[in-house]
Amino acid sequence: MKMVVGKKTAGFTLVEMLIAVVIMAVVGTTLATTIGSVAGQTYALERRTVANWVALNELAKLRIDLRANPRALAEGKSTARLFMGDREWEVRTSVIATEHPLLRRVEVDVFEVLSGDRNGPYDHLIAFVGRH
Repeated sequence: MKMVVGKKTAGFTLVEMLIAVVIMAVVGTTLATTIGSVAGQTYALERRTVANWVALNELAKLRIDLRANPRALAEGKSTARLFMGDREWEVRTSVIATEHPLLRRVEVDVFEVLSGDRNGPYDHLIAFVGRH
């Protein structure tokens, strides 16, 4: 007489299912962390790019003013606040004398203003401007 042993049923055991869930959780967490990091890097790059545009615009305004009113640029520091890229920026401009009487060193620092607090600088631009 033969004894029939029960048939194996197709499917996954509870342990196999738990292992699969753990693997999916690890992959999901890693993916979410990576996407968050990329988003943060993209935001930082965009912020520095807009800050550079702000600095270049300030230098262009200075050069246009000198074209309209030719003169040696006065030494000193100035601060201005403006909006660009849906953000508030503080621009600090320093005009420094050089060895040549008609040539000035212009340094532009750009800070982001968030809730009244100044963060940065996110860009530092140096240019030489002369009367020509």
